[in-house]
Amino acid sequence: MKRRSLAFRLLLANLIVVVIGAAALFVTARLLGPSLFDSEMTRIGQRYGWSQGGGPGRGDGAGPQANSIEEDLSDAFAGSLTVALLVAIGIGALASAGAAVVVSRRVVRPIDRMGDAVRDMAGGNYDHRVDEPSDRELAGLARDVNALGSALAASEERRADLVSDLSHELRTPITALDGFLEGLEDGVFEPEPEILAAMRSETRRMQRLTADLGNLSKTAEATFDLQRRPADLASVIAAASNGLMGAARSAQVDLEVADGPELPASIDVDRMGQVFTNLIGNAIRHTPPGGTVTVAGRSSGGTIEVTVSDTGEGIAPEHLDRIFDRFYRVDQAAPRSGGAGIGLTIARGIARAHGGDIAAASDGAGTGAVFTVTLPRTP
Repeated sequence: MKRRSLAFRLLLANLIVVVIGAAALFVTARLLGPSLFDSEMTRIGQRYGWSQGGGPGRGDGAGPQANSIEEDLSDAFAGSLTVALLVAIGIGALASAGAAVVVSRRVVRPIDRMGDAVRDMAGGNYDHRVDEPSDRELAGLARDVNALGSALAASEERRADLVSDLSHELRTPITALDGFLEGLEDGVFEPEPEILAAMRSETRRMQRLTADLGNLSKTAEATFDLQRRPADLASVIAAASNGLMGAARSAQVDLEVADGPELPASIDVDRMGQVFTNLIGNAIRHTPPGGTVTVAGRSSGGTIEVTVSDTGEGIAPEHLDRIFDRFYRVDQAAPRSGGAGIGLTIARGIARAHGGDIAAASDGAGTGAVFTVTLPRTP
């Protein structure tokens, strides 16, 4: 089916409106004009003493002559009215058509520019931007197109970072495994338990990376397969904290878990353990020696709230809204400290799959940070 352009449709719609208006004007004028004219002629005749069929003080032919004059005037009026209406309709149609062309071009031209921008973005040119028209609705559409370009550019940048990060993360264990295998082949060392354990550690590192990528995909699609059951979230927090006590001691960071009440919730224990392991581990890594990481939980009404706070590096305001984005790095130049840098994205995805959320707060660089996990509380 052949599609008509928007400009043609706008022009056609304006012309239809003009034709309908002109037809209504013509019919109304032709129906009302003669009758109104006759009424006026009758009133004028009465003023001058005319009457149909003759009247007082008039000759015998005065009445017929007056009627003939009235009929001639009526015909002249009707003819003049018709000609005037046709001329007015013609001029109005031409003027309306010209105005419709101007208006349609004014509307369609910005849309065409936005279409060009979207096609460029689809082709990979995410820097294409369009000027905002003066019309409010079209200006809003232009802002949305520009925002789409910015989002696509940021996504492409993160994708490139992901490829670079994955290459780095995979290169290290692959290089180590290749070195172990080459040493075994050359007889530099024997397949002793220590060598095999080191090789197993590298394969597990790659397994963790692939598991993180799988979880990231589930986060994007909101398809976490949760094995939920009633549990005490405080016990999950304690287990995650105990598992990271060694890392905290190695980093010379005090890890404190505040005493608190039971936190009953319907959760996937393993998944929530993953969330708190990530948050507490991040806090330890970003806290300098001598600092403190504190974990505290409380319940209020139907909500459980757990905070993981630290006295570490803090987060600048411009990064707070983006640290949960996939592959986003606060310091692009800083080396990775393990993992693919997608733990916060996965952690928030797990929390939201439980009907909760994770929020970050910080007063700026050097002031520490607070991550707050909220979950529904079971009665």
